[in-house]
Amino acid sequence: MRLILINCRIMKTSTFITLSTATANVGVLIGLVFLIFELRQNSAIALSQIRQERTLSVIDEYTSYAQDERFSDLLSRLQSDGDFGSITKREWQQIRYYELARSVRLDDVLFQHRQGLIDDGLFRFSMSIAASRLPLWKWLNVGEPTVEFAEAIEAHVDEDDFKQSKFAAMFSEWSADKDSPNLGIGSPTVFE
Repeated sequence: MRLILINCRIMKTSTFITLSTATANVGVLIGLVFLIFELRQNSAIALSQIRQERTLSVIDEYTSYAQDERFSDLLSRLQSDGDFGSITKREWQQIRYYELARSVRLDDVLFQHRQGLIDDGLFRFSMSIAASRLPLWKWLNVGEPTVEFAEAIEAHVDEDDFKQSKFAAMFSEWSADKDSPNLGIGSPTVFE
């Protein structure tokens, strides 16, 4: 009789251990589900913050250009009028820095797109901008910030529905027989 009571206690103890292990496992699963939910929510918040920061930086950039009449005039001669011949060597250097900043920002769009933080529409628009600037970047020896960025531009240009911008066509024609005012001596991405 005593042996039967000991067996019942052992069975009860093993049953208790089994139940507590199962309960702990259920708790871990619930915790994981909650963690996944939190991560998704945090990703959405991060995406929203990145988009807002990007928008604000573009607004700040263009607002500063609008307030600087001389630079606005320079950009107008370059982009709106296509009056490339009126731009001085010093102004070409200004444009080079402006375009270098633009290329870095567009390279960042590529990085954020690959991380899933920027949608396809904004990515394609940004690659179209980069492709339209490519003749100018090459002529000014701006260089590509990353190999991946150069490959992404090339892939965009090779798409069947790609159409070169009027700016790129006009600038390519104008610059075909002209030396760049920038030899690329100070650029770490321009090589002989």
